[in-house]
Amino acid sequence: MPPMRPQRGKTPRKRGKNGGSTSETVEPVEVYCRVRPLDNPGDAVCLTVVSNDKVKLLSSENSLAFARTGQLKEIEYKFQHVFDEYTSQNAVFNHVAYPLIDDLVHGKNGLLFTYGITSSGKTYTMTGTPQDQGILPRCLDVIFNSVGEYQCKKYVFKPDKMNGFEVQSEVDAMMDRQKKDILPGLTPKTPSTPRINRDKGEFGRDCGRVIDTGRVNDVDEDNTYAVFVSYIEIYNNYVYDLLEELPYDPITGYKPPQSKFLRTDGCDNMYVMSCTEVEIKAPEEAFEVLYKGQKRRKVAHTALNAESSRSHSIFNIRLVQAPLDPCGQEVLQDNEKIIVSQLSLVDLAGSERVNRTNNKGDRLKEAGNINQTLMSLRTCLEMLRENQMTGGNKMVPYRDSKLTHLFKNYFDGDGRVRMVVCVNPKAEEFDETVHVMKFAEMSQEVMVQRSQQVKFDLGLTPGRRRLGEKLREERLREEAEREIKQELMPVPSPSLIYTLGPDFPNLELVDYSDEETLRRLIQCLCERDTKRQTLLIDFEAKVLQLYDKSMKIRQEQTEKERLKDNFKQRLEMNNIHWEENLDKERRKIEREMGMALEEKEKKFSMMKEVLDSDTPVAKPRTFKTPGTTIKTRTYTTPGVIQSARSESDVSSIGVPAPRTRTTSAIPSVRPWGYGGNNKRPAPKTPSVTPRSIPQYNLRHRRSKSNSETWLDHKPPGHLDLDTVLQPTLKKKKSVSKLESKDTKVASKYMLTDQGLNSDGEFQTRYFKGDVIPTSGGGASVIFNDVEIHKQKEPGTRKRRSSCPQPTDFDGEWTDPEERCAIAIEGHRRKRSKQSPELISVV
Repeated sequence: MPPMRPQRGKTPRKRGKNGGSTSETVEPVEVYCRVRPLDNPGDAVCLTVVSNDKVKLLSSENSLAFARTGQLKEIEYKFQHVFDEYTSQNAVFNHVAYPLIDDLVHGKNGLLFTYGITSSGKTYTMTGTPQDQGILPRCLDVIFNSVGEYQCKKYVFKPDKMNGFEVQSEVDAMMDRQKKDILPGLTPKTPSTPRINRDKGEFGRDCGRVIDTGRVNDVDEDNTYAVFVSYIEIYNNYVYDLLEELPYDPITGYKPPQSKFLRTDGCDNMYVMSCTEVEIKAPEEAFEVLYKGQKRRKVAHTALNAESSRSHSIFNIRLVQAPLDPCGQEVLQDNEKIIVSQLSLVDLAGSERVNRTNNKGDRLKEAGNINQTLMSLRTCLEMLRENQMTGGNKMVPYRDSKLTHLFKNYFDGDGRVRMVVCVNPKAEEFDETVHVMKFAEMSQEVMVQRSQQVKFDLGLTPGRRRLGEKLREERLREEAEREIKQELMPVPSPSLIYTLGPDFPNLELVDYSDEETLRRLIQCLCERDTKRQTLLIDFEAKVLQLYDKSMKIRQEQTEKERLKDNFKQRLEMNNIHWEENLDKERRKIEREMGMALEEKEKKFSMMKEVLDSDTPVAKPRTFKTPGTTIKTRTYTTPGVIQSARSESDVSSIGVPAPRTRTTSAIPSVRPWGYGGNNKRPAPKTPSVTPRSIPQYNLRHRRSKSNSETWLDHKPPGHLDLDTVLQPTLKKKKSVSKLESKDTKVASKYMLTDQGLNSDGEFQTRYFKGDVIPTSGGGASVIFNDVEIHKQKEPGTRKRRSSCPQPTDFDGEWTDPEERCAIAIEGHRRKRSKQSPELISVV
């Protein structure tokens, strides 16, 4: 069995839905208060700082609260911490944002947003100035001070376009660097977005920025890190990407940005679809991205603020980390071991009142959308607090605005949430500040899940990075020493012969005074000694060469062993992946085959029931429309429906057919009238071929009892006319859409059709038939009756005779009342053999 692996961390990681958290696993939303300094120290104030965690709100005589009650109010509010107007930006960052950076480095998520009325210092608290940086620039400095030396090379981590990341090898990363960074700089291209002067600007290189030197301790050095940033804004409840490359048209210029959609990833986490994420390797690159987004952010001049934010800006920092391989030199090639943590810094636009800002047109629409978004945020937090206090399960309306929908995971899942409430202490701001304080007080009662640090027990040796660095340094040192030795070593002559010279001369002394022989011997020994020294030097050089070759061989062997180990490790990981994929495919095929087998067994069981039953079934695919003649009877009654139905089923209506009615067949009959032959010719019976008769099982017999069940099929939009003549169905089931299960319980079928006939009269037709089961488990219908209802006008009392008129009549046609003076009245009497009926003439 393959070893079990821990689940990969997502951004943000969502907690379970059991809701059984205790006080040790949840924490409240931490709310801080910061008071803005007054432009004129002599102005009246509505807020004073009581202590490090309390403020007092004082109403003025010009406030609406005083106008309604006629009394001055003093309200005290408590916060996690209160920063007065003398608190520095560094103190605010260390107290509010530094713990979130610590959580980010250790794999936890965080959300920080500034809230307040317009012109209360929210943007200054979040961004600041280059000489006095706010929360956002200091966060970037601390992050790179902490993980800068542990960063991997660019494009090793690659976004997968679905809120996740993939890890790729150094070779693939180098190819991406050449494709995206080196080659585009060598070839000119058309402009895509307005070029930004990166050397100048609010956070440029030459702006005199004061760098924060803080850092996070206890960083896991056996992991490698990468930082990704994105910058979006929510303007008029639409999401826009501030880093998107706008397409350029030579005629119309730069096209306007398109709004983005919110999507849900595989772990039910919200993210902005197709949002630009930039990988940065230094704080300067992050400030270039920040300055680029700020240039495109929506700001405008209002009566209360010269540069009022007209949108909610969101700067996301995502830290991706993964463990190193056993050699401590490259990233472990496993996507399941990637940990992604996110910090969202939100600068909310300030709430406004139209009677104070005097906004019109677009400014008025922007203010309405800003207030609506802030109201949706307040409603969601109130619903969360109510559910947590009462144990209810009411639906939280996150989808009412894009802001709450995007950050719903932070309130429903895990991740620390902090809010900085910025307050303008001017006396005329009392009415708006009261609502801000109430919202802050309510937010502190909302509880969120406490984040837990994610660690993978990989079984690898700690300190892999240091060991890999030492091996790398030792290898570089040995290579440097080898190069120095090779430079100092004398180069041997290519024609060097490995010998000590010629043989010794003749050493025989003829005389004791033979000095010539001694001289030749001394000269030969000196030559041999010089030759010996040269050979020794050459020998040492050869020994060093052999040593270098052996060192290279050992290094190659070590490299081969390392590659072999890496290959084995990757092979094992691939085998595990293959086993998992094969197991998934096997389970999928088993499910599909099981479903197919169940379907076949169901069909076999249905066929078995049909075959085992005593009721014969009809032969399939042999039914055709009956070709027999349908005889109808016509009832003409003033003001009622004229009904035409089958002769065999007239009694089912409930009105008996009188004897004086005439019966006519569908084939045309020659009229008869006055004079001539009064015998009515018999209608021709149409020929019926054997192919036109529906073929069905002759052994099938259906009960003629009253237990027949009718299936009344009326299409949608059927109009009930409430006429006198209506079909009488004792036991029926009415449906508007016919399904196979409906035919299993019915023995009779009636289809209703309404429309205009050829004369333009509205009529209703009822097609009736018998339901006969088939051998395939279904049912077929054999139609044997058609009933037609028509609507006719009653007309006038005076009417022409319905009898055919003679052709040789030359007089003027009149009504029967004027033309006839004799009436025939018939009385029914007791019949006898001699006189069955008596007709009297009046």
